[in-house]
Amino acid sequence: MFNLLKSYYLRDRLTQKIIFFLLIITILYFLFPKIIYSYFIFPIAKNNQIYLFGDWSVLISAINCKIDYNIFVNNPCDVIGRKHVYGSILLFIPYFEKYSKFYFLYFPIIVNFIFIFVVISHFTLKSLKEYILVLFFIFNPATILLMERLNFDIFIFLLTIILCYYRKNLLNLFIILFLSLSKFYPLSLFPLFFINDKNILKNLIYASIFLILLFFFLYLDKENLEEILNNVQQFSARYYWSFNFFALSKIPILLTFFSKTSLIVLSLLFSLIFFFIGFFIYKNVLVKKEITLNNANSYNKTLFLISSGILVSNYFIFNNWIYREVFLFGVIPFLLELSAKEKFFNNIINLIILRFAYFSISSYFSIFKQNDFLLIFHQILDIFLISFFLGIIFHYYCSLMLSFVNLKKYKNF
Repeated sequence: MFNLLKSYYLRDRLTQKIIFFLLIITILYFLFPKIIYSYFIFPIAKNNQIYLFGDWSVLISAINCKIDYNIFVNNPCDVIGRKHVYGSILLFIPYFEKYSKFYFLYFPIIVNFIFIFVVISHFTLKSLKEYILVLFFIFNPATILLMERLNFDIFIFLLTIILCYYRKNLLNLFIILFLSLSKFYPLSLFPLFFINDKNILKNLIYASIFLILLFFFLYLDKENLEEILNNVQQFSARYYWSFNFFALSKIPILLTFFSKTSLIVLSLLFSLIFFFIGFFIYKNVLVKKEITLNNANSYNKTLFLISSGILVSNYFIFNNWIYREVFLFGVIPFLLELSAKEKFFNNIINLIILRFAYFSISSYFSIFKQNDFLLIFHQILDIFLISFFLGIIFHYYCSLMLSFVNLKKYKNF
């Protein structure tokens, strides 16, 4: 009888998720093109014609043009002449011209549908807060832009989900190598070789093989990498679409009152405060309640660690487009789990909801109304959140290294 009731419950939950998925797809359909292009993002257009899935199409155009041109220098096949700024490995994606409509239209739509359903599947949808989280996550400029352009980050996101779910070193080796050769920042996934398997020697062997293969292929591709670096402006974001620690110091309205250096110092001060809050919360709240990330053997913990690592490394090192914010999703399942045990994390969830909602407003005023005032608070909020996650994972990785060399037991750190 219990198994029968459980079966009905699971079937009902799946039906609920499918209905919610169809509702979101329907809303997206009616949002295009006027509402999305008037309130969220501006499209890639030429001669009054809008080109959907622009970041995906530039990749396919490079594949189509690679025989006749050095597409790292000149790519006339792209509708607006953008050069290839990804790794050479992506140029080996098979392309058949007679199926061009599938490549440029149907395939991107399928990927977006998979992306939306994967997002929904991470929630039980038992509470209003979970519905709000999903809606605000999908209907904000970063996620809308990611889907509208079909930037390669959407594939990195989906493959990261697979890696965190299966947690196998051999799978890590091939997928992380492919992603790192494609867009380089997935090197942030490297800790996956260590955080799940207690066999340190085995982990080190796989990690070493990965690094040897990575540097070998990068060496073979060094000339193209130099050309990519020469095209850095093509993949560097403007301040209003920037996910970067220095974004606050680039807002024009602030630069009329403060120097760039003083704004960087202020950002650093904010960052240090919330770094220590994250460190303190993990050490003095979670560890004492025996809620730790040590030996992260659950999917939610692994996804939290890896997503936090990607967010932190990208935020403090690179000048990213807002696509990279998609990895904020990866911290949510574990935070929801924590919020049921510790009220403090319920406030962090509320802060993330506020951040998604607020970004839609601040982005609209900054991009379409040329008013950057609200963007100031958005960037400060990002400094708070990412620095908080940095504090948590810094404590975790310090404790992990100590456990490897047997200097101190984790519970006493």
